[in-house]
Amino acid sequence: MPPSGFSQKAINGLLVFVKECYEDLLKEIHEGKKTEGEAISSEVESIGKYLKEFEILIIHFQ
Repeated sequence: MPPSGFSQKAINGLLVFVKECYEDLLKEIHEGKKTEGEAISSEVESIGKYLKEFEILIIHFQ
């Protein structure tokens, strides 16, 4: 059951997004583009940025 105010479709989309971020993180580490710490920090920062935008969209369409 999704949290109050969120549709299952929105939650599924968010899960896909987070999964893609995680896969990017693993790829960057595996390819040696970033250290584990750098990759994690970068992805967490990106997720936070997009979640803030997601919240703005939710508020706008309510």
